[in-house]
Amino acid sequence: MGILSIIGKGPRIPVLMYHEVVEAEERARKVRRTNPAYTLTVGRFREQMAWLADNGYHTLTLYDVLDPSCRPEKSVVITFDDGWENNYIHALPILREFGLTATIFVVTGFIGTPGYLSWEQLRKMADSGISIQSHTVSHRPLEEVGEAEVAEELGASKRILEEQLGIRVDFLSMPQGSWNRGILASARAAGYRGVCTSDPGLGHSFGAPAVFSRINIADRDPVSSFSRIVGMDKLFLLPLVGATRLKRLVRAFIGHRGYRRLYRLCYRIHDEQG
Repeated sequence: MGILSIIGKGPRIPVLMYHEVVEAEERARKVRRTNPAYTLTVGRFREQMAWLADNGYHTLTLYDVLDPSCRPEKSVVITFDDGWENNYIHALPILREFGLTATIFVVTGFIGTPGYLSWEQLRKMADSGISIQSHTVSHRPLEEVGEAEVAEELGASKRILEEQLGIRVDFLSMPQGSWNRGILASARAAGYRGVCTSDPGLGHSFGAPAVFSRINIADRDPVSSFSRIVGMDKLFLLPLVGATRLKRLVRAFIGHRGYRRLYRLCYRIHDEQG
């Protein structure tokens, strides 16, 4: 599957991708445990959410984006991957402060383990208007497992979340950015209406399922950069799209396992987390 272009078939709405929101001291401790671009400080996240509120932006869910009557002016979709506990401790109060909402893609196999959200926290987040969706059962790259295992990863995570939380789960985030046409077909068969990739862009393909591009927001991004992303500055995003194309070419050449080894080497990650 080729990279989605900046201009897609659906409305041009920035879908922002976050992972962890932590205190500055905790972020320093995580530098060698995960990609530093996936961990924001509380101060940086609050600064970004304040900018959205101060500039008249509002947050949408993925359900909203699929609604034909959706009016995307001054709107964004905020997403979090993995289901880290700090999303509840740090991110949720900031979102509430500024009247914003978000979607959290949860790895069901991580729920209740150290550092990740508990079922009680997930229920409270769902009750507060946060959309809880699937990030599979185990967070394995789906291109590296068989068709039956993909079906189990997608089906079981959806079923468990729906049964435990009493909600509808219609959206999926692809673990480790790993996906292809066959995985899209499996997502459709499992009943998902849309999937989120890690491919940067502003446009989205509204097939069955819909495919959403997302833009990772890093701690190094000052408000000036954040405003260009949310303002859909194509010139600012073009280098991100080019870098993703290159990464996909490298991954196709050396395989996913080889790519993950190279990835850990480049970021000097010693003990990679989910």
